[in-house]
Amino acid sequence: MYVFVSFAILAAVAYGQFQQPLTEPPEIPWTGRWMPHPPSSEHTNIHDPEHAVRMGVVTTECDDAKTNLTLDWDYSPADYTCYNYNRKYLPDKRIKPILECENIPKYYSARHECMNKSIHYASAIPTFGTHRPLWPRYGEYKFVPRQRWVHNLEHGAVVMLYHPCANQLEVDRLRYLVVNCLRRHVITPLTLLDEERPLALVTWGCRLTMSTVQAGIITNFIKQHALRGPEQISRDGQYDLNLKVPAEVLTDLDDSVLCPRS
Repeated sequence: MYVFVSFAILAAVAYGQFQQPLTEPPEIPWTGRWMPHPPSSEHTNIHDPEHAVRMGVVTTECDDAKTNLTLDWDYSPADYTCYNYNRKYLPDKRIKPILECENIPKYYSARHECMNKSIHYASAIPTFGTHRPLWPRYGEYKFVPRQRWVHNLEHGAVVMLYHPCANQLEVDRLRYLVVNCLRRHVITPLTLLDEERPLALVTWGCRLTMSTVQAGIITNFIKQHALRGPEQISRDGQYDLNLKVPAEVLTDLDDSVLCPRS
């Protein structure tokens, strides 16, 4: 059998008149690992109508837990070192603990501020307020600034504070009680505590300051005020600068049972 094809048709094919237009292949989302690192987050949408900035989103433009950190802390060792060796803050059982709780409006929503704006607090020991989008991993730190751990309070955590010159035995006692009560804790020194009450526990809306550690008061405070933040989020954050001892799971990630060893 012979097939006859006209010269006109052959010419048309040769010049592309019957060729299909080229199209771009469909874009398929990449679900594997990026090597050596993911593409830039330059166009990530971080807007949040409730908090202004979405929490937990790592972006160099806003907060990646690595950039512009000196805005909150200048890395001064004075924030975690006691230089007054001859005048340690001695515990005094005559000084009673003080419990202070603030009336936070029911529909209050804390603002998340990027690392291009400073955050200041009216109180030396804030129990709520504006904070950074990325919160610290749970555990004990050489030092972590307030702008970070206030976010942990919002998630129901307990923050343990101690002045660097506080009595070491009392600090150890308080630490033991906290780490055996819940995983969701942050421990850090704070020089803004005074000599009379150089120890403190902080939760969302409440603070307990003290000179000496009384186990019953500590466990009762944690049982009554921990896990009461407006956002019940138990997962770790991305900030871990100067993390010394990561928190351990006691019952489960949600701390379903508080102070199970007491």
